[in-house]
Amino acid sequence: MEEGRQAFNRGEFFEAHEFWEEVWNEIDDPDRTWVQGLIQIATGLHKLASGRPDVCLTLLQKALAKLTEVPLVLDGFATRALRDDAARLYHAVARREAVVATTIKLARG
Repeated sequence: MEEGRQAFNRGEFFEAHEFWEEVWNEIDDPDRTWVQGLIQIATGLHKLASGRPDVCLTLLQKALAKLTEVPLVLDGFATRALRDDAARLYHAVARREAVVATTIKLARG
């Protein structure tokens, strides 16, 4: 999870997705669902950085649905703050505002 967080915060969203997917394959619900939400945020931001805001919106919508009841902190990370940042970004992209994917960070909780 930490390697994924570091990659995510460097803007290496695809790599973050890969690290978190390794964890996702090993855990059970509800943590599994929440980690999948993190993976979808990372993938959505990767798509946004690649010029695909339409795909970003779809992935963020799926992620936000999975993270509705995410705890404040998951595995030492401020997951609820990330969810809230992703929701703000989702609305900005939906309004077609210019946004930069790397403005979102995953802090230690």
